[in-house]
Order: sequence, then C-alpha cells, then structure tokens
Amino acid sequence: MYYHPPLLLWNTPYLNRIHLSAWFLLLILCATAESASLNVICDEWPPYQMVENARITGFSTRIVKMVFDEMKTDIGNISTYPWKRAIVMLKKGKADALFSANYTQDRTAFAFYPEEPIVISPWIMWVRKENPLKFESFEDLIGKKVGVVRGYSYTPEFWSFIKKHKIYAEVVNDEMNFKKLSAGRVDFIVAELGNGLFISRTIKLDEKIIPLLNNPIKKAGLFIIFNKNSVDKSFVDKFSTELKKIKGGSFYKYLYYKNFGF
Repeated sequence: MYYHPPLLLWNTPYLNRIHLSAWFLLLILCATAESASLNVICDEWPPYQMVENARITGFSTRIVKMVFDEMKTDIGNISTYPWKRAIVMLKKGKADALFSANYTQDRTAFAFYPEEPIVISPWIMWVRKENPLKFESFEDLIGKKVGVVRGYSYTPEFWSFIKKHKIYAEVVNDEMNFKKLSAGRVDFIVAELGNGLFISRTIKLDEKIIPLLNNPIKKAGLFIIFNKNSVDKSFVDKFSTELKKIKGGSFYKYLYYKNFGF
C-alpha cells in the first residue's frame, strides 16, 4: 500500500521556502552566465596590438574593443601570448577569441571567422631610398638578394621562386631584416605594411627605407577568430555586422590614417 501525502502539504511554508530558494538559485546562475566575460587574447604585433604602459593597445585592439562595447559584451582584460601558443590556446578552448589572424583553411576546423576582417593587410617589398629598385614581378628579383623571415608563410609561389633561384637570406625577425637592408646586405626585404612602418620608425630607418606599395606579394585580411565550442556562430555574425558599421565611420578612417599614414 502506497502512502499519498495530502496535496495541501505542497503549500506549506517549508516547501514554499524551497521553491523560492530554487528560483533565487536559478536567477543567480542565469545572471552569472550572462555576466561571464569572453577570454580574448592576442600576440604582440605593433601597430595592430602592442603593450604600452602595461596596457594592451594598438589599431586592432582598439577596433575589437569598440565592437564588443557596441555589443555590450564584457571581455575583461585582453592577454598577450606568443603567436604559436595563442593559436594552441584557442584550439584547445583555453581562449574564446584571438586576433589578428590571417585566414587559413586548417583553422576553420576549430575556429569561426567573421565575414568582415578588422583590416586588409598588404605584404610588400621594401628597398633603400638611395637605391630605389623596381618591383613589378618576381623576375625583378633575379640576381638580387631578398631578405625574408624564417617561418613566415608569405605565399607558396613566392617561396618557390626565391628558393628556385637561390636569392634569399633568412633572419629570425623583421627588425633584423630592416637593419640588414639599411646596411646594404640585402637588396629587398618583404614585410607587412603596417608592421614594417612601425619598425622602420621605431629604429629610425624610415628616412632610409621605403615601401613599394604598387605590387604587394599578397593582400590578406586580419580577423578576430572565435572558438567553435564556446562561441555561437550567431554571435560571430553579429560581431561581423557591428564591425562593418564601425569601419564605415569616421573614427576608423582617422585611426587607420594615424597608424598607416594614408
């Protein structure tokens, strides 16, 4: 024989308190979920992202923060890591978003790309002002020495050409390349435009080295990418929409001119 408690028992003050406690707990959990901030990371690659006075700033940083502000999304404090480590962190779910990333097919396995890039980034040739060589095609590099950074992707076609003709010299970073070009140890170097302008100004070689803007090696978007397991695709689409609005505004144009000079 089963015992059925009176229905009135469910209206006792004791059970009412249980119901209220459960509702308060649910509200607290919902509020916590809504207030949780995205873990956003980047590397240090001026002028796109850099550390100044213990703060992370730079062109991409400011644009990314503006978009999240428009979306009323808390991102807490952005942290910087070496690029290879940052990619692994995003892949393993230890970060929710990472900028500024080029598009690669392999990253789409674990990351969402917004349709809209933060900025279009050209990779170009640089020469000494006193010896303004022309660059219209790869053929112009034959018989010259081209400075490149070990491990950079550039393009498969570019790497194939300079290796075939044995006309390249590798270094470990862009700054070393600019110094080698200034000293006349190479005839050309390849560098991303914004980063190259920043380096040449910082080491005071901007009066000696000039960028050849007309024929870039490649043009690629710099994106913020999101971990597929922690961020919904609808959120990424919304980010892209808000970013596009900001890029159409006057502040974006001002910031671009301030960093890149044109």
